[in-house]
Amino acid sequence: MADDKTRVRPRSSLRKGRSDIIEHVARQPSQQRSMDRFEKILDASENLLQTANIEDISFYDIARHAHISPASINYLFPTMAALRIELSKRYLHKSSEDAIAAGRNLARRRDLSWQAWLYEVGKHARASFNDHRPMSEACLGPILHRESRRANIAENDRLAQAMVNILMELFILPEIPGLVHKFAFGIEIVDTLWSRSYVLHGHIDDDAFQESMRMQTAYLRMFLPEVLPVNEGSAEAANDSG
Repeated sequence: MADDKTRVRPRSSLRKGRSDIIEHVARQPSQQRSMDRFEKILDASENLLQTANIEDISFYDIARHAHISPASINYLFPTMAALRIELSKRYLHKSSEDAIAAGRNLARRRDLSWQAWLYEVGKHARASFNDHRPMSEACLGPILHRESRRANIAENDRLAQAMVNILMELFILPEIPGLVHKFAFGIEIVDTLWSRSYVLHGHIDDDAFQESMRMQTAYLRMFLPEVLPVNEGSAEAANDSG
């Protein structure tokens, strides 16, 4: 049992409340007016992140920018952590969808090895982050709450599944147990180096990008054959649909 010296006291704001337990979860609106306000708050936060750091913005900054009261924000987002988590979810989903779309478009070329395909998807993802500072702040900036990290892991798992699905359409793959899980680890490798570069330089620099691609490819080479045959049946279907 922890003694008094090692026990962490609840924050003063929690000690004054009715409970020591507070959930950093946004209130999901059900009425259109509240939905519009919810999105307006996130949009105002995005605008602030064009120049501000995610850890520096407050309810009052957002309220001034959105022209609504801090109390209205607090009703939907009980804590700043809840708001930051929603921002993370928004941009994690956007970054994944961008990468999936790029992967599908590149798969139509049919002239890429799996290593080159992965590299080109990475190039597209890097450009998306470097061109969108709010997304970089939310996804690559400091992790301010463990729920943000959980959301990141869940989104990486979803992205890994989508990438493996595209890979299976593009190439004939041998049976590889846990391939989706391994792809998720590969994405985590890239995330780590890109986050480091963003915190240090404000963008994903060339060195971090090249090293992340080398590390991800080297890791996946432990499981994927160096050469994968193109899935001709899938190629014919793609040509017919085109």
